[in-house]
Amino acid sequence: MLKLRTALCLALIVGTLTLLNGVLQGARIETIIYRIIVSIAIFGFIGYGIGLIVERFLKIALKKLEEKSQRDELKENEPSDDVTENSEFAPFTSTSFEQITRPKE
Repeated sequence: MLKLRTALCLALIVGTLTLLNGVLQGARIETIIYRIIVSIAIFGFIGYGIGLIVERFLKIALKKLEEKSQRDELKENEPSDDVTENSEFAPFTSTSFEQITRPKE
């Protein structure tokens, strides 16, 4: 759809500019119509080609962005090594002092 929009917009802009140029130069009506048809056809094809290239580029960029977001989601869903979900808070009590280590001197 982007290809057609680009081609149509470019063709309309160039056709309008060609019409204005022909009127300002005082060309005959047949010459103006011929120039408009030729410029719309040529720039319509050029606009379609530009739209095709841009659409392919945007699809590739969107695919990379989706892959990156999927990798980020997988990283977020992985359990971390530091904290486990089953661990409970255990305050220091007289029975849990053996878990504390002292630096060797």
